[in-house]
This record gives sequence, C-alpha cells and structure tokens, in this order.
Amino acid sequence: MKHLILTLFIVLIGISSCVKDEDLKEPSLPSTDSSIVLNEIVSTGAPDYVELYNTSDASVDISGYTISDGGSDYKIPSGSVDAHGYLVILADDANTVDAEGIHTNFKISSKGEPIKIVDTEGKLVDQIDLPALDDGTAYGRTTDGGPVWDVIIPSPGAPNSNNNTAPVITADTIKYLDDNTQYLISATVVDLSGVRDVKLFIKYNDNFSFVVMAPLGGNEYAYKIPVIPAGEELEYYIMAADETGLKSYFPESAPESPLKVIVENGYPVFTNFDISTENPSENEEVTIKIDVYDASGIDDVRLYYVTGDQTIDDKTKLIMTNTGGNTYEGKIPGQATNTVVKYYLRAEDLTGQKSYYPLLESFDHDILSTWPYYTVAPPAVLEALVLNEIEGHGDPDYIELYNGTSADIDLGGYKLHDKDPSEAYEIPGGTIIPAGGFWTLDCDGNATTLFKISSSGEDITLLDASGNIVDRLLKADWPTGHAGLVGRVPDGAEKWSVLTEESKGSSNGN
Repeated sequence: MKHLILTLFIVLIGISSCVKDEDLKEPSLPSTDSSIVLNEIVSTGAPDYVELYNTSDASVDISGYTISDGGSDYKIPSGSVDAHGYLVILADDANTVDAEGIHTNFKISSKGEPIKIVDTEGKLVDQIDLPALDDGTAYGRTTDGGPVWDVIIPSPGAPNSNNNTAPVITADTIKYLDDNTQYLISATVVDLSGVRDVKLFIKYNDNFSFVVMAPLGGNEYAYKIPVIPAGEELEYYIMAADETGLKSYFPESAPESPLKVIVENGYPVFTNFDISTENPSENEEVTIKIDVYDASGIDDVRLYYVTGDQTIDDKTKLIMTNTGGNTYEGKIPGQATNTVVKYYLRAEDLTGQKSYYPLLESFDHDILSTWPYYTVAPPAVLEALVLNEIEGHGDPDYIELYNGTSADIDLGGYKLHDKDPSEAYEIPGGTIIPAGGFWTLDCDGNATTLFKISSSGEDITLLDASGNIVDRLLKADWPTGHAGLVGRVPDGAEKWSVLTEESKGSSNGN
C-alpha cells in the first residue's frame, strides 16, 4: 500500500537578470516609411514570440508581410495591427493560424539572431540583431515604437517598460506526488536589476523558519524540505527581492496570509548537517553530525559509505549515535591518500518510514554516482594571483584577490569585470598586494564599480595591465548549492567551494 504524501512542487516565473548598465542599442533604420515596427522579442518563452507595434493613427493591413529569423522566412497570410496597437506573432514552429493567433514556421534562438520584417513588395520594414537572452527576459524598445532597445520585462500585447519594478512571481498550484522523499520547491526568478535572494518561509508545529533557495544557474532556484510530520498544518510563502531592495510575494496576500495545507503523512526530517572536513589528510577521521526529527519518534539513523573502488553492494553501515536532543553523530575512519569516500544518511521512524540525506533532487541512494563524496588529500593550491572569494548578496558585494606567490605584486592597471567587459574596474597604480596577502574590491554598482554581482552567479574576470586573463570564474563553474558566497578553501585552492560565512580580506574557511 502506498503512503500518501503531500509534496509541494512550485514553479515560479518572475524577473531576475544580472543586466546592469547595459549599453542601450539602436536598431537599424527601416528602408520604408512603414508605421509597423518590431517592438518586443522573446527567445526563451513558451512559446517564443515577436511583437509588432503600429506607430500610426490608423490600422495597418500586414497580410503578405514576411517575418524572418536568421534562416527561415514566414509569410503572414492575413492580419492587421490597430492604430497604436500590438500584434503578437508566436514563434513556435507550428506554421499555422488558429484561435491562439499567428504561428511562424521557426523558433527564435536564445543565443541571439537577426529578426526582420519586409512588406509585400519585399522592402525592409524593420530589423534588429537580437542578443542572447536569459530566461524570463525580453528584448524590446524601452518605449513602444521608440528608438532605444534594451533587455526589458516581457509584456506581450501591452506597453513596454524597463522601469525598476519588484520581481513578478507566478506559481503553479500544489501538486501531489507519492515519492516518499521531500517537498520540492523550485523556481525561475528574473529581475532586470538583479536578484538578491529568493526565500522560502515555512511554519509548522508552531515553528517558523525561512531558508534561502539555492540558485542552480539559468535563473533557476530550488529547495527540498524534508517531509513534515503527519497531521501538521504547513504554512508557507515565497519572497523574492531584487538588488535594489524591492520585494514581491507568492501568494500576493503574503506575508499576512500565507498558503496553508494539512500534511497527511510524514517522514523523518533532516536539518543542520555538518561534516568536520571535506579535505581530510591521510588517516584523518571524518565526523558527520545531523539533527533528525520525527513526530512518532526515531528508530535509528544510519550512515552508509564506500571507499575507493568499492561498489554499492560493498557499502558499510554505521548506526549513528544520539548525542543529545535530536542530534546524531557518526565517524568515518581515516583512509589512505587519494581515497574517494562516498556516503549518505538514512533515518527511520517508529512507524517504519524512511528518509534520506542529502536533500537534493539529483540524489538517489540506490545510484552510487549520485552520492556526495570527499577525497583524502590536501587540495591543490595555486601559487599564483587568483580570485579567492566572491560575495554576490552582500552589503556591498565584493571580489577578493589572493596573492599565492612569494613576492609582492603591483596591481596597478589590472582590471576586474563581470560579464560585461565595458564596465571593467581598473585598479589604481601603486596598489600593492603582498605575498600571501589579500586585496578586495567593493562592487556596489555605483560609487566604486559600475557593476554589482548576481547572487545567482555570473562570469567574473581578472585581467593584467596588458589585458591578459589572469584568472576567471565562469557562471557555470560556481559550486552547486551556493547562495551567492563562494571562495577557495584553503586560500588559493584549485577548487571553488560554497562559503557559509564572509571572510573578506582574510583567510577563507567553513
């Protein structure tokens, strides 16, 4: 008999991008006097679309006009655009006209491509070179029919605006799943000023808490809540804040009126995981601690692990010791240098229900490759000048450099920039970073630098005075599960890690 578990799956679509002080772009001038213009384009939508706008005081018939992307042409069979009105053409490769509207025979590349429209005589009406776009953003004229284009908030069939607004949040209704694991909360959040954080607020059993949802890249955020004990009333809401401090909520009635649901069945709840080290030296014992709660009571908490080339059938089972309250502890014996140790945790309550840790969607205790792991050996340390710590949700944000060499370095003329090289900050001449020392740059988007740093991660580059790349951390390489704060542990280590505390201008550690 299957246990019925109420599992949450929330998909949010809001506004969150790291577009800051972008160069505004003007489209190529049309070769006709047509009042029809390209007005807004979305290349990451469901579906993509091209919005046309009529700048005149009279309706314009566009039957027979042709709209094109970089490789396909679509002839509009019939249609018109009202005076000072809009027409949204769906770029979904359906190649038809139906009750939903006009569907082209192509989709639009999210990496960017040229978009143009010509009239029935083949004369160019309007064109634009579409740049690459993030999820949840559009490229459009900052005012309808105006000359300046920028990344804007999607507004199909409605006036365009790039005014600073709070993140817009929408969500699906709660979906029921029977997976005996956790409540999954996932979100897509985009904001033109940059997302500062996305938080999940939870209340059950008169306990109130909130967590920062982990950015997964591509404007995606997620958090897995261990299943709540049976019979509890769960209350929750989502809050998204942008870099300017503007906030929005789901539901809109929050925080005064959150969503509520009664949990039908419950499983053990994991919190406060701690591991003594993820870079143990040879024969160093590793201690794992975790808090486990269940309304019916805990039968046992187990730590499973394998070492080296062992298979899942060779796993070792350790019964973790209750050290007081809800805290359990287990110790993995020391291993030889370069040994890889993989592990996971399991808790069983007094009714026989089981939960597993880590709380990641990608984790499956039956698939060894998904287990968390550590390697026995000191991490490789770079004897070089490197990016060492990056804070993307600070007050202010900052970039820290570390000099891993044995000599002082004059940073004069070196440059730091985010994904936009035109906003690079040039370090003043005579700025010295000592051997084994640190230097930090505040990234406030105003007084010190032109840019801030996205808490979801972005490209950060250090250049020398000749323009050569000294070090770089790409957005795709930010460690999984970070909340905007990452660093090398120890200082100058080859591998980047998630940091739990700032250590600006001093040695990193967790």
